[in-house]
Amino acid sequence: MKNKGEVLASILLDFKDCYFFLHNTKEFNVVESIMNEGFVFESQLSHSTDRVNPNEPIEVTYFLFQRKDYGTYTIIIAIPKIIYEIYTSVSNEYDTGAEDIMTINDPIVSDNDELIYTISPRHILGYFNQKTLEFYQNRNWDPFFNNCQHRTPGRKIRKPGIK
Repeated sequence: MKNKGEVLASILLDFKDCYFFLHNTKEFNVVESIMNEGFVFESQLSHSTDRVNPNEPIEVTYFLFQRKDYGTYTIIIAIPKIIYEIYTSVSNEYDTGAEDIMTINDPIVSDNDELIYTISPRHILGYFNQKTLEFYQNRNWDPFFNNCQHRTPGRKIRKPGIK
């Protein structure tokens, strides 16, 4: 019998050529909000998610074990590698972070002086319920979505008081 990580890794393998970022949450209403409105995160995507490789099921298993206290719903962000490479290229061209390119809204400054970004629901592949071992694909996910076609990036965004 496969463990949770092996089950999730085998599901992700069906979505070839994507980078996968996982985030756990406890509440289903948060899952619905993310799938419909996008994933809101602070500072850097890597601070709120873990990038995993489905070709390494042990990596996915480790993530689920390490993040189990954060909840049983695993949000799956799937950005096709070709789109991610475009984001990286544009971020280099504009001398800004990839988060500034991926965000669907202009970043805002949080109460603790960190920038808040939002990834489009079109990059949210769906979620994995760790209790039932079921995957639910987001109807909004679009493997062809390129945020650069919808939002013009600006120069590097700086927090107030920083030059």
